[in-house]
Amino acid sequence: MIHFVWAVALFVLGSLIALDYRNLALRVYDIIAMVTPGGPPGPRFTPDHLRLVWACLAVAGAVTAVVRGWSLFG
Repeated sequence: MIHFVWAVALFVLGSLIALDYRNLALRVYDIIAMVTPGGPPGPRFTPDHLRLVWACLAVAGAVTAVVRGWSLFG
């Protein structure tokens, strides 16, 4: 059950960051820059790259949630 909950949470968070029009990806990028030892990521890693990474995580979370949900409730 915990895998299903984590997969749904990952899907929701990934979708919010990847598809948000209010620049949530910029806030996440700034948080990454603040907590990363050695400074922010390189200048070639833009918030658009971050959105792409979170979109991939959202798809993986959605697939995992469907598979786990099918095995739990199907």
